[in-house]
Amino acid sequence: MKKLPIVLLSVVLLTAGCRKPQTTTTITSDIPPVTTEGSVATTENVLRDFADVLVNPNYRDLQANALLLQQSVTTLGASRTDANLSAAQNAWRLTRAPWENCEAYLFGPVEDQSYDPTMDTWPLDRTQLDSLLASSNNLTLADIDALPDALKGFHAVEYMLFGLGGQQRADSISARDMAYMTSLTQSIANTTTTLRNSWDTTQPGNYTVAIKKAGAGSTIYTNRKAAIQAIVTAMANICSEVGTGKMEEPLGQNGHADSTLDESSFSHNSTTDFTNNIKGIKNVYFCTYNGVAGHSLHDLVAASNKSLDNQITNAIYDAVGSFNTISSHYEIAIYTQRTQIQAVQAKLATLQTLLEDDLNNWVIQNIHD
Repeated sequence: MKKLPIVLLSVVLLTAGCRKPQTTTTITSDIPPVTTEGSVATTENVLRDFADVLVNPNYRDLQANALLLQQSVTTLGASRTDANLSAAQNAWRLTRAPWENCEAYLFGPVEDQSYDPTMDTWPLDRTQLDSLLASSNNLTLADIDALPDALKGFHAVEYMLFGLGGQQRADSISARDMAYMTSLTQSIANTTTTLRNSWDTTQPGNYTVAIKKAGAGSTIYTNRKAAIQAIVTAMANICSEVGTGKMEEPLGQNGHADSTLDESSFSHNSTTDFTNNIKGIKNVYFCTYNGVAGHSLHDLVAASNKSLDNQITNAIYDAVGSFNTISSHYEIAIYTQRTQIQAVQAKLATLQTLLEDDLNNWVIQNIHD
């Protein structure tokens, strides 16, 4: 998620909402299977499976879901019914999930080519967005692509589909609103397609080659240690972004919460976003995606330092499970469940330290090309 200065914010109206509380449990028995066929993990096959088992399938799901979102918005434009609106809202959530997962490895083309800010800048500039809709400016795909990042991407679509406080109605969506949404979702679909292609092994110059050939001809990673450090750094970064950014900024200090700073508040999807970010760390550490497991960092660490692996494993599951204690929508919980939120942040801080200090030090000391 690309963050913008707070001065761009506009006041967001809120409505209370709750989710059913769940029990928090540390689950260590749910660790994915080590690797296929009992083969020994090496730095080479860990990097290979990171690309083949996790990154490429994740990006393919993101692109496929973005196309479904685009199609659902087209259907809504043809018939503005509440059923079609609900379907488009669900398609937004389904697209959001793989995006939040893949933020656990926010490096390479997604960062170098600015695909992240193009799709996920927050806060949304609602003042300028409303002004744009009230104007007679063209809203073609080319016009949307030329807009500042704070006027396009996931959160512009979210605002249009869900409205303030999640109260959007199909019969209140104008033809101009639909023109804007149609171009917005086409833009997202195009960006996710380009992102997928940037790793696709059938495309020239794909980033998968840079990862797989680390230390063996890669022009980006002269050794495998550098590639693995990039992965570890990305995991630590998203842990920090969730705990000290996405969660902390709306929570505020000394009880001064500000719900206008809560990302994904129009859809009440914030806590789900946070959880999916940390599940993304789990996917990376265990190299698992959609039930398929590959050679992983977990395998490498466990083979030489079981104590460290146990600490990281428990911290990941503790962090993921801790979000279940936040039973209200996040924009409400920052006022009513501050203690629970701070407990989650403490879990994230523990995980972050293990990743950016202990795991990174382990990589430095143990990965030798």
